[in-house]
Amino acid sequence: MSSGSSLTPMPEFRPAVKESRPVRLAFEGPSGSGRTLTSLLVAAEDGEPIALIDTERGMAAKYADRVPFHTQEFTRYDPRSLFAALARAAMRGSPVLIVDTYSAFWSGEDGMLDKVNGEARAGYGGTNAGWSKYRPEDRAVTEALAAYPGHVIVTLKARADTVIETDPRGRQYARRISVRPEQRADIEYDFVAVGTLGPVATVYFGKSRIPALAGEVVEQPGEDLGRTILAWADDGVPNWPQRSFIDRARDPDATVDSLRELWSEIVTARAAGMAALDLPDQPITLAELVTNRGKQLRAFAPAPQPDPPAPPA
Repeated sequence: MSSGSSLTPMPEFRPAVKESRPVRLAFEGPSGSGRTLTSLLVAAEDGEPIALIDTERGMAAKYADRVPFHTQEFTRYDPRSLFAALARAAMRGSPVLIVDTYSAFWSGEDGMLDKVNGEARAGYGGTNAGWSKYRPEDRAVTEALAAYPGHVIVTLKARADTVIETDPRGRQYARRISVRPEQRADIEYDFVAVGTLGPVATVYFGKSRIPALAGEVVEQPGEDLGRTILAWADDGVPNWPQRSFIDRARDPDATVDSLRELWSEIVTARAAGMAALDLPDQPITLAELVTNRGKQLRAFAPAPQPDPPAPPA
């Protein structure tokens, strides 16, 4: 490596400590597989009030008699709108957030694919130019979900295929199975566990960092599954992104020194990408909010006064 390049100072190595952090969970499956209800039953064990972002024309409200929650409905799916919703949910202090479905912001109207393909159709350099322009929006949402100050559950629509199986009495029947979710190919890396919903109320965890769930098929997934997930999340030294970070960054009495102390906590909690609202209530990342407040405070700080003249000898 060239010795002439300038590098950002790197943190020192330190002993690893098991941390307690909020869960990032995904449920995938075709229509009718129980994604919404499973998410609500699991969320009910993880905290209240639950905030649910609904892209399914209000269908989640069918379960409001079983699990209480607050909802916000979307009919168009610009990723920037999702980022703004994440900011408002964080400001409300919702300890559990459900995005039902996350796929809509990928393949739905005004979603990521719509925007990228629209750029290509407009003749601005094809899909490569579209991805260069809009990939930052996708990354901002990914970071905001990762830094949300609470548990996050998303549902993913999955393309389905039909297979013919034989029951114990020798009769053949058709069964739908999930093939792949409608999202980018590496979406599973964003979550600690991905459950694939199957027939007769089952969920299979093909990917899971939660040892009790890895490779397991859970029947009738619901509150018991939520308790298993919560026990794993709570095990360790707490290091959660905090909603109070936003309040402290927006505090009218904040100082440059208090923001510097806050920034150290934000870095430790890996919360720089958290979606927040600035003072005019516009969506912004927490890192940008703290940076902008610091610049404003420095700009309006009183100018240093000159030293008084020395007394005559």
